[in-house]
Amino acid sequence: MNRAMPIIMLLLAALLPACATQQNHYDPIESTNRVTDQINDGIDRITLKPAAQGYTAVVPKPMRTAVSNFFDNATYLNTVLNDFLQGKGGQGFSDFGRFLINSTLGIGGLVDVATQMGLERHDEDFGQTLAVWGVGKSAYIIYPLLGPNSLRKTPDFVTATATDPLFWAAFVLAPYVTIPITVVKYVDKRARLLEASDMRDDLALDPYVFTREAWRQHREYLIYDGHPPAKPANKDDGWDDVDFDSEAKPEPTPAKPATRISAAAPAEKQAGNVPAETQPPQEAQAKLAATDVSNSPAYIINLSSHHSEVEAAAEQGRLSRLGINTEVYTASVRDNTWYRLRSTKKFSSLADARQELQHLKDASGLQDAWLEERK
Repeated sequence: MNRAMPIIMLLLAALLPACATQQNHYDPIESTNRVTDQINDGIDRITLKPAAQGYTAVVPKPMRTAVSNFFDNATYLNTVLNDFLQGKGGQGFSDFGRFLINSTLGIGGLVDVATQMGLERHDEDFGQTLAVWGVGKSAYIIYPLLGPNSLRKTPDFVTATATDPLFWAAFVLAPYVTIPITVVKYVDKRARLLEASDMRDDLALDPYVFTREAWRQHREYLIYDGHPPAKPANKDDGWDDVDFDSEAKPEPTPAKPATRISAAAPAEKQAGNVPAETQPPQEAQAKLAATDVSNSPAYIINLSSHHSEVEAAAEQGRLSRLGINTEVYTASVRDNTWYRLRSTKKFSSLADARQELQHLKDASGLQDAWLEERK
C-alpha cells in the first residue's frame, strides 16, 4: 500500500483541478479540506502525537538528533536530484558531496559531518522545481494521513519515493526490519513538530487557517531560496485621518468583538517553528486630546496590525520574549480583516496610557503603536 501511495496521489491530483472555483482559487475545496484536517487531527491525537511526546520524554536529545540526521540524510538525494533539475549545478554537486560524506564519515548519516565541514544543507523538492519551470500556484489540499500539500507539489511524492534508499531497501530487507524503521521515521517527524502544533493550538483563532497560511508562506520561502519577493505594503487604515482634537471626530469602522487568543502566552510556547517576523504595516497614528474626556473611557494600546494570523502570532511571540504581554483580536476595516496585537493592560488615565505607550514603543521598536479609546 505504501509503495502505491505516490501513484494514488498523482491520480487524485489529475482529478482535483475540476473542483476549482473562481471564489477561492487557492483553497477551492476548503470544506472538504477541513473535514480531512479534522479526521487527520483526531487520528494524530490518539496515535502519533502521544508517541512523539513519549519519544521526546524518554529518548535523550543527542540520540533524537542522531535519528533526525539519519532520516534527513536518507531522503537527501531528492534534494540533489531537484538541484540539477532546477539548473543549480554547483549546489547539486555540493549536496551530493554532502550526502556521500554523511553516509560514510557520518556513519550512515547519524552524524552531520558535512555541516561541520562547511557544506550547507539545502531543501529542494519537485514542487519547487515545477515552480522554477513556470508552473503557477495551485490549489491547496490536505491528503488523508499525509497532511497539507498542493497540486503543484503532489508529484514530489514520486521523486521523493524514487530517491529514498529506505524505499528500495524494503524490497530486500525483511519486514521486521523495515516496519520499525518506518514507524520511527514518522514518530521522529511528528516529534519535530510538537512545539509548532502546540503553539497553533494555544494561539490560533482558526487552526485550519493558521496551518494553511503557515504552510503557504513556508513553501514560498523555499521556492525563493529564503528570499521571497517583497509584498506591497499593507495598511490597516481604519484610523486614517482620525483627529481626536477636532470637534467632529470621525468614527472608525467598528471592530469585531475582541477574540482572545492568549492573554500572556509564556515565551517557551512562542518559540516554535513559525514564519520569521515581518514588520507591521505602517499605520496612521491617531492624535489624542490633551485632556481626558468624560464617561470614564478606557484606553488600550495597539502595537501592530497584520493581514495574516500567522504573522500576528509570530510578532506576539517576539514581544512575549521581550516581556511584553499581548493579545490578538480581529478588526474589520473596509471589508478587510486585520489581526491586531494590543497590550493586555488597559488604562483609565490618558496620561498613564501615553506614558506606557512610549515605554512600549521604546521596548518593542514598534514606533507606529497607537492609543485607542474604548468606552
